[in-house]
Amino acid sequence: MNKEKYLHKVIKYLSCSKKDKKRIYEDLSADIDEALENGESWQEIEMRFGDPKDLADELMENLEVDTKGRHKKLWIGLICGVCIVVAIGFLAYKMFIPTTILLKDSTYFNYDEVHDKAMEVIEYASNDDYEAIANIGIDEFKQDSVKEQMKETMTMMKHGAFLKISSEQYVENSTLTSKYAAASITVMYEDNAITYTLAFDENLNLSAFYMK
Repeated sequence: MNKEKYLHKVIKYLSCSKKDKKRIYEDLSADIDEALENGESWQEIEMRFGDPKDLADELMENLEVDTKGRHKKLWIGLICGVCIVVAIGFLAYKMFIPTTILLKDSTYFNYDEVHDKAMEVIEYASNDDYEAIANIGIDEFKQDSVKEQMKETMTMMKHGAFLKISSEQYVENSTLTSKYAAASITVMYEDNAITYTLAFDENLNLSAFYMK
């Protein structure tokens, strides 16, 4: 689905006022536009945001406030309460919706280090060496079930000999609690082309690996 359909689905699952829905729609739309300007594809953004209903549930869970009994409070209490709710809502939004910048603009990650790590993963993937990929990943990658799934995926993605890398995009995604470097790399092989989407945590451990 495209951006507009995705956003309309998210809004559909929200249980809040029209005003809040409009604000959330505008915030999400602006975040997506910024990510697109920074080099992410819509497919990568959609993958990062996840299922529309899950995103809506997360937003509602973190933005929901109890409005019972507000009419009994003093106006100054109402004003302070609204300020607190807005602040909490903003923080929750920032915790779940990452901010994206070009990796070369990052003050946390070193572009060359991330690039070298990504090239290492591409080399392993091109040689169908899922064990080597698992060894440089986070602990979840070392689980037998994950390695088996990776093996099955690589077996299905028959590609032939490596020819060249046709495109590379690197960004930093950050929330209030974490940062990670993401790469989208399209590799031309003898039989077809594969786009790898990779993510590295703050210690440059591989934390996400997708092939399409």
